[in-house]
Amino acid sequence: MKKIEGSPKNLKQLLQNTKYSIHYYQREYMWQRKHIEELIDDLSSEFLNFYQLNDDRTKVQDYGAYFMGSIVLAGRENAIIDGQQRLSSLTLLLMYLYNRLKTMGKSYNMIETMIFSESYGTKSFNIKVEDRYDCMDAIFNDKAFDTSDKNESVKNLYDRYNDIIELFPEEITDNMIFHFCDWLAEKVFFIEIVTSTEQDAHKVFVTMNDRGLNLTSTEMLKGYILSEIRMI
Repeated sequence: MKKIEGSPKNLKQLLQNTKYSIHYYQREYMWQRKHIEELIDDLSSEFLNFYQLNDDRTKVQDYGAYFMGSIVLAGRENAIIDGQQRLSSLTLLLMYLYNRLKTMGKSYNMIETMIFSESYGTKSFNIKVEDRYDCMDAIFNDKAFDTSDKNESVKNLYDRYNDIIELFPEEITDNMIFHFCDWLAEKVFFIEIVTSTEQDAHKVFVTMNDRGLNLTSTEMLKGYILSEIRMI
């Protein structure tokens, strides 16, 4: 196994103006309502532990951090080998916050650049999966989307976004929403593990599970097989 590099990064550092790919052989986006509920409960509870009434936004820099575990990336394409469930779910949360701010007549450029970025005048989502684009575009623009003939990932993404709308706590009011956005971007951390080859990334992958959704024996076997294949 070649050199593996690991470094702590907050959500802003991971997502802002950075492109990721998910290869076709990776599993679908599988999170269910219970996983989103746990994520929202954990994040909101942690934030509310630090927030004090009438805090200025600058106070957020003194709030405590929240650790979301590790993600595994491979190669120049920034292929997500482990972590797509969490990063995709957090992108949905960012879209919810973006749309909530829009209904308030507000905007927050940092959130937009964590969701999508622009190159040569063309905008694209930072997590690039072609068959999910129409659904993610509808979510981002707060429009209804028909998932009846779509694949499992698309259906789950759309359903989980609607779960976030229902589950986001009333305790985080409009007056606090910018504080929460700042905390989410700056104080939610991952350990980013980057390998130079996909083979090495899959060797790491077989020892790790996505948060909230254990790997099946089939997925573990797939990871092991891929870890033994030398990429040309």
